[in-house]
Amino acid sequence: MNETKYQVFISSTYSDLIEERESIIKAILEMYHIPIGMEMFSAEDEDQWEIIRRTIEVSDYYILVLGLRYGSKTSDGISFTQKEYEYALEKKIPILAFVMNDKVSLSKDKRDDDLSEINIFRENVLKNSKMAQFWETKDELIRNVSISLMKQIMQKPGVGWVRGDRAIFEAALSKELTNLSKDNRALREKINDLESQISPKRPQITLNIAPFVVDDKFENYKKIVLPEKLDINEVEDHLRKYISEEKIQEFNANIPNQSEVDDYNVERKRYLKVENYFAPLIIKVCNVGKVKANNLYIDIKFPDEILIFEKNDGIDRPKSPIPLSPIRKARMIFEAEQKKSQNRQSLLGGLSNPFATNFGELTQPKFDLANIQSIHQSWWTKLDKNELTIKIDSLLHTRCIKFDDEYMIAPLSTGKHDIEVQVICEELETQDSQVIEIDVQEKL
Repeated sequence: MNETKYQVFISSTYSDLIEERESIIKAILEMYHIPIGMEMFSAEDEDQWEIIRRTIEVSDYYILVLGLRYGSKTSDGISFTQKEYEYALEKKIPILAFVMNDKVSLSKDKRDDDLSEINIFRENVLKNSKMAQFWETKDELIRNVSISLMKQIMQKPGVGWVRGDRAIFEAALSKELTNLSKDNRALREKINDLESQISPKRPQITLNIAPFVVDDKFENYKKIVLPEKLDINEVEDHLRKYISEEKIQEFNANIPNQSEVDDYNVERKRYLKVENYFAPLIIKVCNVGKVKANNLYIDIKFPDEILIFEKNDGIDRPKSPIPLSPIRKARMIFEAEQKKSQNRQSLLGGLSNPFATNFGELTQPKFDLANIQSIHQSWWTKLDKNELTIKIDSLLHTRCIKFDDEYMIAPLSTGKHDIEVQVICEELETQDSQVIEIDVQEKL
């Protein structure tokens, strides 16, 4: 365990975010670091600002949590929360900002009647803190805080605190090493030479993403074309009793323009690719190094040519902009009456738009989308658009974990695509970057 403990200042309004603050404090303590915030000060006492200011100065990280309340104001005319934030910004303390989605439903005591002041503050935070994240629930907030703080500590460690006896010991040891440096120089050079011949003991994380293939129908589909206007005089005689001039005029008035049809064809092509070629996303994470990896974070960024989504999600089926042709409808009714296969009412109720058909041209095995697991005790995952984060508490060397039951993957184009991977854990001094090439090929 790292003996350096980092001080984390928590800034927010209080009464509306009590539970969130308590959970953040608990999460930081579980990471063996030092949370500190307004609970230690009296917000009504203006003299306490000096204590707050000095506390922020010696903090390693600053966490800002914004709800929909601006909070009590100082003599400067701004809230204590905003004053703390601006001071942390001025002192260049690393800031992790978490802003509540303003669409969240809240009770009256947890939001201001007039949101103008808090909205100006929120806009300022989003402008200055490029990595600010939105949140809606307490669980989502705590998870994002834990991930962001761990990454910040790994990538940009602060000064931190150590035990006093440890500091004295390290100072004495440093002095002794300085005195012995001349005698040990030759030995160190020899050690360096030997170490260069020996591979270091460290975790080595590899990822394997299951490939998939598509058939020759992947890029081939029937486009919808813009229909011509109808003329009642061109309607066949035997269909006249099923159609009227008003229906013809209504159809002609609702014919879309070419741009709308083109947009629909693009959306429909994307939908067909996802609907007919999606498959479970199977990721195998292995530690092929020589030691265990602790607090392992893996960030996977998929390219735009590949779509990732949760099992119970997907994309919506696009709606055709072309109305149902009254002539086509009349012909269907006529043919049905001729065959006497069903009564007119059920036939009319079951009609569908022929211009929006062919979505079932190809078949694909369907997968059970139920029983999605919640956060596992030893690992969890989080999907944000096309970026997937995997957190594993520990992974022994020579061991692997397979993730195959939470997400789906669908190709949007053929060819070779690069998947960017970032790996960090306690045992790695720097972030390990990898690129996985996935080749979407048509099966001949």
